Amino acid sequence: MKICRRHLSAAVSVSAALLYASAFRQAGSAQGSGSRMREPYTWKPVKIVAGGFVSGIVMHPTEAGLWYLRTDIGGAYRWNPDTNQWIPLLDWESPANYNLTGVESIALDPNDPTRLYLAVGMYTSGSAAILSSTDRGAHFATHPLPVKLSSNGNGRNMGERMAVNPFSPNQIFLGTRTNGLYRSDDYGVTWNQVASFPISPRDPGLVFVLFDPQHSGTVFVGANQGNGLYRTVDGGATWQAIPGQPSHFASGSQSLVPTPARAALTSTGSLYITYGDQPGPNGMTNGAVWKLNTASDTWTDVTPPMETNPRQTTMSGFCGVSVDAANPDTVVVSTLDRWYPIDTVYRTTDGGSTWVSLAALANFTVQDISLSPYLAWGATPKFGWWMGSVAIDPTDSNRAIFGTGATVYGTNDLKRADAKVSPHWFVEADGIEETAVLALISPAAGAHLLSGVADIGGFRHDDLNVSPPSGMSSNPIFGNTTGLDYAGQNPSVVARVGNSSPYGAYSKDGGATWTPFTAVGSGNGSIAVSADGSAFVWTPDSGNSMYYSVDNGGHWTAVAGLPARATIVSDRINPLKFYAYQNTGTFYISIDGGKSFTGTPVPLPRSTSIPRPVFGREGDLWMAFGGSGLYHSVDSGATWTEVGSSTLARANMVAFGMAAPGAPYPALYLYGTVNGISGIYRSTDAGTTWIRINDDLHQFGGPTVIAADPRIFGRVYLGMNGRGIVYGDVAPRPPNAARKR
Repeated sequence: MKICRRHLSAAVSVSAALLYASAFRQAGSAQGSGSRMREPYTWKPVKIVAGGFVSGIVMHPTEAGLWYLRTDIGGAYRWNPDTNQWIPLLDWESPANYNLTGVESIALDPNDPTRLYLAVGMYTSGSAAILSSTDRGAHFATHPLPVKLSSNGNGRNMGERMAVNPFSPNQIFLGTRTNGLYRSDDYGVTWNQVASFPISPRDPGLVFVLFDPQHSGTVFVGANQGNGLYRTVDGGATWQAIPGQPSHFASGSQSLVPTPARAALTSTGSLYITYGDQPGPNGMTNGAVWKLNTASDTWTDVTPPMETNPRQTTMSGFCGVSVDAANPDTVVVSTLDRWYPIDTVYRTTDGGSTWVSLAALANFTVQDISLSPYLAWGATPKFGWWMGSVAIDPTDSNRAIFGTGATVYGTNDLKRADAKVSPHWFVEADGIEETAVLALISPAAGAHLLSGVADIGGFRHDDLNVSPPSGMSSNPIFGNTTGLDYAGQNPSVVARVGNSSPYGAYSKDGGATWTPFTAVGSGNGSIAVSADGSAFVWTPDSGNSMYYSVDNGGHWTAVAGLPARATIVSDRINPLKFYAYQNTGTFYISIDGGKSFTGTPVPLPRSTSIPRPVFGREGDLWMAFGGSGLYHSVDSGATWTEVGSSTLARANMVAFGMAAPGAPYPALYLYGTVNGISGIYRSTDAGTTWIRINDDLHQFGGPTVIAADPRIFGRVYLGMNGRGIVYGDVAPRPPNAARKR
């Protein structure tokens, strides 16, 4: 994904009574310690299905259906062949360990299907670790690494950087980005640099590690500089650059040195390596595929030729590669950054002498996107782009999947390509939710949820359990939707802004259809809709002006009286009132429909925060200041009261939902820290007491945005940076379950 969590029971059926009881065991005191769960919650994905870059696919060589994949910012998943769904493995990671939800590499023990290793670390600015599991990812142990990783950095499509020694399964090798080669001799617990390895290249460093399963002591390592491919035949005591490897591309620029991306070894000793002129996943303009006879060190250029289809005019790099375990001359490779007409997967059945483009057989489209209708992008669905990974099932030569920048495609009849007939392709991504969520609203009528996300725009969800049949919000389709709002007294009026011209649109039917604004500024930013829907106030990202419109975005006029780039919100009752806050301690109010604002100094923390208006109540506002607490106003911001200062240490975000039965005030939902425990909390008494409603299995690395449902008590929506949207509901109380008080 271009922008910029421990799941113990995803595949285990637990009775409602046991779930209900365990919720209490995991929680603390509701009013004493602020973390007891009086009612357990169920957490489910809001289905978009995929949505981000699948950077690696790893299949166990002997156990059918034991597949794993990694994403650049959305964790790792395990395939469940019984349900045809992917199971998220890292939902347990806490907000403090968000960086560990980025997976740089996956390694499997080829002799023990229960063992799984993840090398995690999203950015080099944060910590990195090895997560080891002996039960296929149901539980993990965390082992800190002495180096940094970068699952969302350049070259994240390469790999796999980590591998288990098939002859000594306690030994694991890890290629790093800037620190050379590392080795563990105790199942990933401790790590030491391999001093004998001859180079320590610059980022992206060592890009793949591959053990030869037929020759003990033989390991291949790919590097993005030096001589590219290195080998040891004595378990790492000594290393040599393999002679004769490619030094330039057969076509295009002769000055560009091929960079290895991935490698696959056949049972007959042929090593296939994909190359590009850049690490990827961006910027590749040339590439190659070479085959090494590992017995004779003889190299053969087996780069697939350009298709004869006249639409194919651009070269690309190559990345994904997989060999058929039953047929060593059958290999698939994927292109990368061939944007027109689209990337492809090539397949050979004769060791690379001839190739067939599977995208060309499919006329550069895919047949079935019913799981993810948005993949049509408003037109014909494309075969795929950003193809960093492809895999043939080691136990079924007809079965294959490949990852893209938005999803996973699969087929059950790959061998149809033998007759130059396209295999049937379909979305194989059910269970994966990898969007980076930028905005969420739950209006008082119409669809229960509208979202703004990175890269694939945003969605209207009438049914949370299916990807919207209409696809992304369109007219226009945004790459990123950064702002959403609805009219508090007329919720069918909705507005959104984003990063694609004309940068904004409005809807009069709750987001079912849209009409574009007249463009202003350079887009993005936030949007506020007056309570009656008659006025829009827009803060674009760039420039120093905010704008208002009273003709549905047809014309825009600069707002007066506000500092640069102030985020503006609307009162949910009074259409003339809008609010903003400046981190210098000044609160701003408009009483003329957002045309002009007046600022007043207030005793609020001098840090960034956005006023959050409560539905159904004029002038009722809350502000969450992170480490500085939670504040409440009932007089349109004239006076403020700090809430819960004795127990509430952090208030990161706050949202409002339907009141509890018999309660006079809407339920509050908080992402914050109460008595030292970070989590998602609910209050049914205006913040006097708080109950933690998530548990340690459902932390998701922490949300980036939170919303609650004004029509369903207990429902809260969490949007994550890479783990999509999940929603929480009060779990049904099982029959005869004792309510613990």
